[in-house]
Amino acid sequence: MNVRCPIMTMVMALALFMIAGGHWAMLQSVAWAGMVKDFSHTGSIAEAVTKTFDGKHPCSMCKKIAKARAAEEKAPVTMKVDKKAEFFIAGTNLEIPLPVARPMIYGPAPFVLMPELFFAPPVPVPISALIS
Repeated sequence: MNVRCPIMTMVMALALFMIAGGHWAMLQSVAWAGMVKDFSHTGSIAEAVTKTFDGKHPCSMCKKIAKARAAEEKAPVTMKVDKKAEFFIAGTNLEIPLPVARPMIYGPAPFVLMPELFFAPPVPVPISALIS
């Protein structure tokens, strides 16, 4: 069995998870679970859940996550353009030949007889077809 295929699939899934912001969702879930646990010491579970999700009682971890997410969203995604590569591509004097156009020839469809192509099935359905 090729071991690289499952490993590459897992790495790709992890990369997609990170690109989609899954790490922030996981951290926020951990913060919310901790908040519910902490708030449930002083009141009921319903009150703890209400305090956790009302937005008025953020914990220190929630504040750090919000600050980091805001900084990540503000940072522009830029890509440095290398002028040397542009010059190299523009400076080549290679002539690339165009592809040769050839007619495509298709053979007859396999296992299809001519009457089956042009005629509708018999109506009503033959009794032999109903028995089998």
